[in-house]
Amino acid sequence: MTHRRLLARPVRLALAAAVMLAAAGCIGGSPTCDALPTAIDLTLTADSLTPQDPAVCRDRDVTLAVTSNVDGVFHIHGYDEEVPATTVTAGEPVELTFTASRSGQFPIELHTDENTQGVNVGIFTVHEP
Repeated sequence: MTHRRLLARPVRLALAAAVMLAAAGCIGGSPTCDALPTAIDLTLTADSLTPQDPAVCRDRDVTLAVTSNVDGVFHIHGYDEEVPATTVTAGEPVELTFTASRSGQFPIELHTDENTQGVNVGIFTVHEP
């Protein structure tokens, strides 16, 4: 086996380990978990969400207070049981309360009469405590 081949394997392993650590840092082991909110105010338009990337910690009770500028159906993929697809009406706030039981990143989608297929408006992130 050549010297180059012997070095390539440790480099690949180190690169793979670095990628795994970076990915884990995105959704797990966040040192700021204690600072993350359990109540988040969301503002929804036909094609955006503010903040676009709400984040909470796993196993915490969460309240999302959604104020929409349009009529539609608000949906968090992967949290279908905890947060069923919810009708939102322009100007009428809706509170969604649930337990963030699974960590990961979950697309937030809005379906309107104009766009029945839905528009991804953000990502809901649940960090490991």
